Amino acid sequence: MKKFFILFLVFLIVFSPTYYSLNIVNIHENNLTISKPQLLYNITSPILEGFTDPKYYSFQAYEVKPPNVTPVIIHVATNAIFNNTGLTPENFTVEVPNGSYSMIIMNVSISESNGTQYDRAVYIFVDGVPIFWGSTQEINNSTASVDLTMFENLLVGRNVTFQAVIENFYDAKIGITGVYHLNITLLLYPGIKPKGLPNMFIPLFVSKYNYSYIILNPLNPSVSQVVNIPNGTYMMKLLIYEEGGGLDEFWYANEPATRSIEVYYNGSLVGVVNPYETIYTGGIDLFWWKPMPSINTLAFHTPYIIDLTPMLALGNKGVITVHVTNLREALQITGSTAFDWDVAGVLMLWVNTSNPLISGKLLTSYARYIDSTPIFTPGFPGIYYQEVGNYLLNYSAILKFKSGTEYSLVTQEGRFTAYQTFNNIYEKAYLDEKFSEYSLERGLVNSSMVIRGYYPILLQFSAFATPISNPNVIPYNLTYIQNGTLSLGLYYYFSTSYSSSNTTMWIKENETSIGGFSGILEIINSYGGAILVSLTSNNALTEKSLTAEFLVNGEGYKELFNAEALQNSTTNLAGYYIKISVNYIPIS
Repeated sequence: MKKFFILFLVFLIVFSPTYYSLNIVNIHENNLTISKPQLLYNITSPILEGFTDPKYYSFQAYEVKPPNVTPVIIHVATNAIFNNTGLTPENFTVEVPNGSYSMIIMNVSISESNGTQYDRAVYIFVDGVPIFWGSTQEINNSTASVDLTMFENLLVGRNVTFQAVIENFYDAKIGITGVYHLNITLLLYPGIKPKGLPNMFIPLFVSKYNYSYIILNPLNPSVSQVVNIPNGTYMMKLLIYEEGGGLDEFWYANEPATRSIEVYYNGSLVGVVNPYETIYTGGIDLFWWKPMPSINTLAFHTPYIIDLTPMLALGNKGVITVHVTNLREALQITGSTAFDWDVAGVLMLWVNTSNPLISGKLLTSYARYIDSTPIFTPGFPGIYYQEVGNYLLNYSAILKFKSGTEYSLVTQEGRFTAYQTFNNIYEKAYLDEKFSEYSLERGLVNSSMVIRGYYPILLQFSAFATPISNPNVIPYNLTYIQNGTLSLGLYYYFSTSYSSSNTTMWIKENETSIGGFSGILEIINSYGGAILVSLTSNNALTEKSLTAEFLVNGEGYKELFNAEALQNSTTNLAGYYIKISVNYIPIS
């Protein structure tokens, strides 16, 4: 994968003889005191107008293309209302008919009404197991689809309860009264059921709402759970969902700017999840994402699965711990605890109780994780920050069952790099994460899994703010102007085989945004929530391209997507598409 570079001009427009740096972060490193503004906002606006063409105002570039057969359609939720719901789920129990299905797709479509609302997190669980991770568009409507074939044994032939969460809140005194309407549709495509699907699912970190969900922060950066593994389990894999919140909504522009989701099993580091730099539809510049959202926003479509099969050698009981790195360091640098991470997970098991495990032995057990920690250097334009790290994990085991022996090997490696230059009006931030995992099982079963990813982001950003009411009393108003550019990439490869069956997916997705706006903001909290009260300038161009392939046993399709969206008005704020091009090419 090649590294790309972007050159551009940032216009610093001074509209007042003095500027005010908001939410100053004081960084102390080697007796060096650094003042940095925390001027990245998640913004909503009551003055956004409607847009009806195409059918869905916002949609994801990556589409799951189903087989050419008539699906069994189950309407899980129809116009379900989410008003002041918070994390309380709406429950929908449906009967999924028994049968053999080659693919299962879930469509999630959401519309907004009744006034202004923020971009809100959207989670969907089945009997506590996370199956969807995404967010809303602040206005009009959006649609996204995900492939749930991996969960076929969780869904099919039984009554299941879908727990849908849109983390919505009212605040009528500042005009946040929007209501979201949710539609969930399950599409089951008859055909040969894929081989090697897990047949048992254990949701992790189950909250008081009876679904997998935990919030980690600098005071509690880790969570642990004891799991009981049924005897006869011959493969074990972990799927983790995560997202930054609070001051870590824009974690890649913070100091430290690197975050890893470390997974421990019985105290040993066995996996590292590299979080994607998801940007919601009010983030940084809300006009960049109207109508076209960022990558992995409406639905997360690049899952990371950690093969834990060698850990079966340690017995039928284990302790799984998830830890988010650099949260305590962020507290030490800034003095704030408002760096949040939302985490959900499911342990997926392949179980044959008629063939119990007799004995197991770890053959290799190696884990190395290195982080340089933040390095600050003063310079002419401001402060230079850099941080680099890498990791290498290797585990293998021999598992002896009543009938047969299995060899399991898992290797993971990766590296991350962050560079920044900033002063009290400007920041340039670059982060990339590159990682891979290779696992195989041989003997009792023959399976393998390969995951490779590369997540680069480059943000250049300038902003001025002048308070027009008391900035020590929240909420308060300020005049505000910002300009900048963002380049975001996603390079992802996933391949899994079981016996003679193989599934492969690879995605190359890029998005660039450039432009800015000015007006009056109302600041409603200390970590970046803002309401656009009035708008005096608005200009933004967002471009997205995607090339993706999806193959099952060598047959499938390639998707080619290109689109551009424009903002150039202070009255029609919904923006519009300059072009949309989508093509599907069969592969055989």
